[in-house]
Amino acid sequence: MTTKNRPAKTTTVRSTTTPSAIPDPVAAAARLIELIAEMESIIPDLEQPDHTRISRIAQSAKFARPLIPTAITAVNAYQPFQNLFDAVAGQGAIDYDSQLNPITKRLAAITLALSYSTNLKLATAGDEAMQLYHWAKRHVKQPNGGGARTYVDDMQHVVERTINRRKPQKPANTPPSTPPANTPATTPPTQGFLAPSLASKAKAQAAPDGIDPIDDETLDYLIDLAESDPKK
Repeated sequence: MTTKNRPAKTTTVRSTTTPSAIPDPVAAAARLIELIAEMESIIPDLEQPDHTRISRIAQSAKFARPLIPTAITAVNAYQPFQNLFDAVAGQGAIDYDSQLNPITKRLAAITLALSYSTNLKLATAGDEAMQLYHWAKRHVKQPNGGGARTYVDDMQHVVERTINRRKPQKPANTPPSTPPANTPATTPPTQGFLAPSLASKAKAQAAPDGIDPIDDETLDYLIDLAESDPKK
């Protein structure tokens, strides 16, 4: 296998002008959606992540960054290696990483900042709402607090539902039933070919517009990505 000329590296030019923020969150969200769609359309070889492989792929990439350049040198210097490693594809992977990985880290930092900004506004107003709830619980017990009963019940229902949603599911203590020997085994309803679609529907109903907040695992991954050294 012969190696071709390495592709010329492009130079990333960062704009010196900073666009002003859009004060209206509705207009800002609409503009961000347009920009994200445009970004997705121009990224070459963009792959949707397989969540079962993210960790393993990330670990492989850590070894690949320092190992690929060494392998390219070996292939170019020793002919028998050329049938074992594609130096052109390896150089292409290094170029792809050197140009786009810094942008990945910057986008992760922006995602964290955006998530923190939205959570900060919610937390500020939520603290006041929680103070209102605790005050209303005491007020409704007063002789003149009967008119607040409906609103207190609504707030209490929301608080209890949120607390229960965060509690981990405990495994059932009941032993599994063993079907008779002559009864064919049945496939659990969540394991069939409809399981992915059912799970997607359930997830879509978990939050308004089918969009879930960033979960803890994804948030930890973004933090590690945003704070990692791009040279490593």
